Amino acid sequence: MPSLFLFTIVYLIPTFIMFYMSIDIFLRNPSRPQHRLLSLFTFAYGMLFLGEFFRNASPIEFSPAFVTYWFGNAGLIVFSTSLHFIFRVSNLWKRMPRLLYPWIFYLPMGVVLTTYVFQTNVINSQQFTQVGQFIYPEFNTQYLVTMTIGNIFHLLVIGLLVYARTHLKDARRGIINVLLSVAILVLAWDIVFGYWSFYGIMPPYAYMYGGLFWAGALAIAMRRFDYLASYQKRFATLYNLNPSAILLLDRDGRIESANPAAHRLFETDDLTACTFSTYLPDKKQADWSLHYMTHFLSQRKFNEFETKILTAQQQERYVVMDADFVFIEQELHGMLLIRDIQSFKEAEQTIRFFAYHDPLTKIANRRSFYERAAQELLELDHIAIIVVDLDGFKAINDTYGHQIGDAFLIHIARLLEHHAEQNGFAARVGGDEFFLLYRHPSVATLHAYAANLLTYLQDNPYRFAEETIEIRTSIGLSYSPNHGVDLDTLIQHADQAMYRVKHAGKNDYFIHDTMDSTQRS
Repeated sequence: MPSLFLFTIVYLIPTFIMFYMSIDIFLRNPSRPQHRLLSLFTFAYGMLFLGEFFRNASPIEFSPAFVTYWFGNAGLIVFSTSLHFIFRVSNLWKRMPRLLYPWIFYLPMGVVLTTYVFQTNVINSQQFTQVGQFIYPEFNTQYLVTMTIGNIFHLLVIGLLVYARTHLKDARRGIINVLLSVAILVLAWDIVFGYWSFYGIMPPYAYMYGGLFWAGALAIAMRRFDYLASYQKRFATLYNLNPSAILLLDRDGRIESANPAAHRLFETDDLTACTFSTYLPDKKQADWSLHYMTHFLSQRKFNEFETKILTAQQQERYVVMDADFVFIEQELHGMLLIRDIQSFKEAEQTIRFFAYHDPLTKIANRRSFYERAAQELLELDHIAIIVVDLDGFKAINDTYGHQIGDAFLIHIARLLEHHAEQNGFAARVGGDEFFLLYRHPSVATLHAYAANLLTYLQDNPYRFAEETIEIRTSIGLSYSPNHGVDLDTLIQHADQAMYRVKHAGKNDYFIHDTMDSTQRS
């Protein structure tokens, strides 16, 4: 019993430490080569301790077999995986020929194959001595040669770490520093406890306890430098730092989890336990509930679902949602990725607005007028085109400046838009030129419309400070079908009528007459 207790302390506790680290490292990210290599490295180290537990607990005649088939082969795996790992972490593997990588690191596995084929061991001592409760190998030539070769390769590992330290400038340099320090410590440990016998003082193969230093170094690197970060840690970082809102919903659409971006989007710190549909406008809730439940039941993800949300301040925002469905704790959940496209929508609306509106006055522009007037001409039998040109606008700009000139134009645009809105529409088509469309005109109503327009403009001058600027305009009119059946002809005739007013003294109107002497030729 005292021996078993001693072997448990000396061998089984290190075994459990190494096995625990092996499983922990592997489960952090099974797909990454670094995780798999270190997991195998620590597992093989654990097998060294476990093998020694059984060897020392067994009769001495079983020691050669334990060393041949267990201890020696586990040591080769430790050597191969450690060298491979150093090449990976230092990026030296990228410079290796593809035909050599990674197979060259596992050439020592040929010794393992030889061991089982020829039932012999050429790398470990086969002579043992019982001293107290431990069984020690003899320090013969075979043992010392193997120990020396191992330390030479250990020096190679230190050299590779030094090389990596000088060539890495990112956070990995801190990891390399830790590994380099421990590699030097382990080499010193191997030299002391590998070449000198401490019979009765230290357990056999005491140099293998250097593996515990490696375990400590890995623990420090994982804690201090977030090395070998787990899937959970990586996803938690991505979840918390993602600029898009992420929500986890249950079957009924209740919010179970929300990342910081979601709290910012919805302008509230309390999202969980609420139903997601409560953050949608009333008219959007039914469509969303049907869409979500349909995809939830079929477990089909969806993309680019555009809708509006309501913030806690009851402000509507355009969003686009992507969703997938995942099992969490054996229950199906919907994971929503919500992107705020409010600014994009506003920019889109602005672009669309200014495509059809004058940027200064905000009324319809030339393009809008032509498209709408052409449609009106197709649908109605009679329309009138009114061309309004300001008289003396250049003098206003020169006298009061362009800022007042712009304000004057905005004032006139609002007057024209208001005058035209009941039976047509107005547009600014040039610097000081405006077009109006009037529906269902007759000669009498057109005269009345033009006269009223002149009076309306004259009765509403532009005032600023103590100044008043009178509005004087030259107005030309034409109407279909008498003056043309296409828009360009009607505009041309209305423009000609406007210039007739200009030449006749301005600030008046004229209706185009195709029988006028100026047009007969």
